[in-house]
Amino acid sequence: MTAEKRVQLRGVLAQTSSTAAVDGGGNLVVELYDFSAQAHRWLGNDVAFMLHLDVAGKRAMLAALLGGEPAPDAPDPDALLLGLVQERFSDYYAVQQWLEEHGIPFRKEFEPWA
Repeated sequence: MTAEKRVQLRGVLAQTSSTAAVDGGGNLVVELYDFSAQAHRWLGNDVAFMLHLDVAGKRAMLAALLGGEPAPDAPDPDALLLGLVQERFSDYYAVQQWLEEHGIPFRKEFEPWA
C-alpha cells in the first residue's frame, strides 16, 4: 500500500470543496464536500459525494487525458494524473461529466454525515 496523495480543485460552488486523491489502494477518489446552508437545510448537515475509479479506470482516465497515448514512463504516474486532474477540472461535477462522456467507469458514493 502507498500513502494517499491529494490535490485541491478550484471549485465552482460556494461553500463546497472538491478534491482528487489516490488512496492507499491505488484508486482515484474525487470528492465534493458540501458545507452550504442548502445542504444543512435539505439534508441536515454537511455531506460528501465521491467518485471512485479503480486502478484500471484510473489508467484509462490518464490515457484519455494524455490524448489516447499511453502514460509516459513517469517516475510517479499518480502524481501526473493528479496534476492533470487539478489543471483540467474545476470540480467534482466537471470530472463526473468528463468521465461519462469518455465512457470511463466509476462508482458513486454519498456520505450523508460528512
